[in-house]
Amino acid sequence: MRTKLLVRTLGIAILVAPWPAAAQDPETSSGNVPGWSVTPGVTVGAMYDSNVALANAPADTGRTSSDELITVQPMGLLEFQSPRTQFSTGYQGHLRRYLDLDQLNGFDQRGHASIRRLASKRVTLSMNESYARTPTTDELELNGVPFSRNGARRNAFSTGVDTRLSKYMDLSIGVDHTWVHFDHTSSELTGGWVVGGRTALSRRLNERLSVGGEYGVRLAELNDSTQNLTFQDIGGTAHVALARRTSVGVAGGLAYLNDRSNGEKRQGPYVRADVTQNTERVTLGAAYERTFIPSFGFGGSSQSEQVRGFVRMPLDRNRMYVEADLAWRNSDPFVADALPLATTTVRTTVGYAAARHLRFEGVYMLTRQDTPVAGGDVNRSRLGVQVVVSQPMRIQ
Repeated sequence: MRTKLLVRTLGIAILVAPWPAAAQDPETSSGNVPGWSVTPGVTVGAMYDSNVALANAPADTGRTSSDELITVQPMGLLEFQSPRTQFSTGYQGHLRRYLDLDQLNGFDQRGHASIRRLASKRVTLSMNESYARTPTTDELELNGVPFSRNGARRNAFSTGVDTRLSKYMDLSIGVDHTWVHFDHTSSELTGGWVVGGRTALSRRLNERLSVGGEYGVRLAELNDSTQNLTFQDIGGTAHVALARRTSVGVAGGLAYLNDRSNGEKRQGPYVRADVTQNTERVTLGAAYERTFIPSFGFGGSSQSEQVRGFVRMPLDRNRMYVEADLAWRNSDPFVADALPLATTTVRTTVGYAAARHLRFEGVYMLTRQDTPVAGGDVNRSRLGVQVVVSQPMRIQ
């Protein structure tokens, strides 16, 4: 019965979607429309959730509570494009209706805004804002936070200035602020805010190699202002273009932590590395980082090690497309009785653009978290299909 309802929902979504006439342009790209444009849309899907409670599997059954659900995601995007300015703001809601566990039904929201302005030939200004409200902590990538069915809200703001000081010298300055709140607080979840600034100076030695230095500082106030921490790092950077479409970046130096609440100080090395490969139809990338960072769980600070990888096949260049992200993160808290967390996140979308305004997608998401204690492992898989209807329209 539940499977029939899922199939029926997707069938209705496909029937009501406006199919293109045979003579229409087969181009699938929405493109960057010059001037003002608005893109309304909606996504309707059916999904299977293997662990709705985000709990460890009981020893007697070895299985977690699962359910199927219908999802409806209304969205809207407003953009402006000009030779000197790029502006974008958008909203997406997420309505969930579980077939059995209707007490888990809910409506969550996300929004974003960004602007990039070429103020002069040498100066570029940028600003970004994003907000998310989710029903579970695994849907937000927050360092050191255990997975639980606890509503979470996050707001992130950043702004920056990129300046070309001379023919060979570049200066970048940025400031960011992140705020996190949990619906139900506990000893393991410490909401609060983190504000930081970073500056980087680089010099191009030739057309392939640039080197420089960087300094960053972050101030964190967590757990109702009972935890106050300062993070600093200083080091060197290098960026190498191995080929016309391949680039590698590395950075390393010393990281400092001052936990003003407990009177504890730490220092140690930090390192970052990333590689990106761009081709005409696909972009691949991987990154590694190890450093001290603020934690919104288990005491407020930890030593974090993470590996990331991604694949992007842009919709404007491919009728069949793939978007995939893989992240592994190990958080080792500095609090003596707190547990380290090893977190794995996989998000994959495989789609087909039937027309400029109509797409069919298969979606798979895996969130997994391991702790050293018995029964501390949480695994959640979500698998589904969805229909996306959206159409960019130019505003005259």
